[in-house]
Amino acid sequence: MHKAAINYALRVFVQRILALVLFLLGSGWALNWTVGLYFGTNFLAAAVSMVYMYNVSPETLAQRGKVVTDSPVWDKLLLGLYWLLHFFVIHLAAGLEFKNAIQNMTVFWTGIILVVGSTILSLAALKVNTFLESTARLQTERGQTVIREGVYGVVRHPTYSAVLLSCLGISLVFQTPFVCLVALISTVLIVVRTYLEDKMLQENLAGYKQYVRDVRYRLIPFVW
Repeated sequence: MHKAAINYALRVFVQRILALVLFLLGSGWALNWTVGLYFGTNFLAAAVSMVYMYNVSPETLAQRGKVVTDSPVWDKLLLGLYWLLHFFVIHLAAGLEFKNAIQNMTVFWTGIILVVGSTILSLAALKVNTFLESTARLQTERGQTVIREGVYGVVRHPTYSAVLLSCLGISLVFQTPFVCLVALISTVLIVVRTYLEDKMLQENLAGYKQYVRDVRYRLIPFVW
């Protein structure tokens, strides 16, 4: 049994529970089947992801559970703001706007598909990249190398691409102004973090400059 990996998995579930509680507090403990489906999908996706990764690479989960690392100050700031907005503030906003929300069901189902897609993309990245910690840093003590396999042959930061899918998906699920605003701010934070992390890797990780020449796009194929 890998204690650190299990602790990280438990934290992921607590995070999901807190998101639901914040939504309910905002909505006055009101919900409907679409909200139930969204949070149910989130819980199921987390369960499948944690079980899959525990079987494939528990060490990767353990590394992602690190809270204190030597990552740059900009990473700590951007990650903290993103974590607060994307997992908590956005769901509180969804609850506060719930009673006045008008949902288009086609848009809603598109959002659910994107949320599921973001999980699949994240898993595809986690499967091949054992250096995929939550923080952005050079893992010299682990002998970090450039990963080119799988989705890393398409974009250089697929987990951040997954975050963009998630931001868009949540916006389409709830379809309210403040949810969209928080998702937009989260997206901007991730784009900035991607730029800074990519710059750091180009300057310090052996072989990364060649990887940049081989895989041109950071987040979105044919765009950036």
